[in-house]
Amino acid sequence: MEVYERLDDLVDLVEGARGVPLSDSCVVNRTIALELLEAVRALMPASLRDAATILADRDDVLEDATREAESRIASAQDEADGILSRAENEAAAILSSTKVDVEQLLAQGQSDAARTVDRARAEAERLVAADTVRLEAERQAKSLVDHAQSDAARVRAEADIYVDKRLAGLEDTLRAALDQIGRGRRRSNAAAPVGPPQEAVYDFTQDPEVAGELVGGRRRASRSG
Repeated sequence: MEVYERLDDLVDLVEGARGVPLSDSCVVNRTIALELLEAVRALMPASLRDAATILADRDDVLEDATREAESRIASAQDEADGILSRAENEAAAILSSTKVDVEQLLAQGQSDAARTVDRARAEAERLVAADTVRLEAERQAKSLVDHAQSDAARVRAEADIYVDKRLAGLEDTLRAALDQIGRGRRRSNAAAPVGPPQEAVYDFTQDPEVAGELVGGRRRASRSG
């Protein structure tokens, strides 16, 4: 991923910086360092989007790091064995000719071998630590995704409840209006003078299908939400 490339560039910048004598400090180009940090900051959202892919591959990453660490330790052990063997051969040759202290040569060979093994172990620990940081980033990315999905579900549920309440209020208003219209028509018919029969007017307020459509409209809106 590009964000790791920028981080590698930053590490290379620090490792290659000119050291300050008699201290652990170094001189780093501020402009280049700030540019690399800004690049990492800009790339972080994209790296979070790729968190799912990294999370799926974490077992392979750890397995590769473990194999590489074991390989480096084994290689260092082989190199240490070779150093000891050469030291023993040199000691035997020198002992036969000049009577040099064999124990001193063996001790020097063992010291060299121990330093080689220590360097290999330190490198292996660095690799494992880098993978630990990567796994923590993956865990945080997954937590952000889960939180966003939970918020989306909550907002959707609240929207459904709000729409249902508004439709219920509209249904009550329509029912009250239809009841008022029906009462007005009944009063008007009761007060009308007796005369020749008039053409019947369809009273849709008494039609069960109309009432059913009103209730059904509310139910369909709730289900569609």
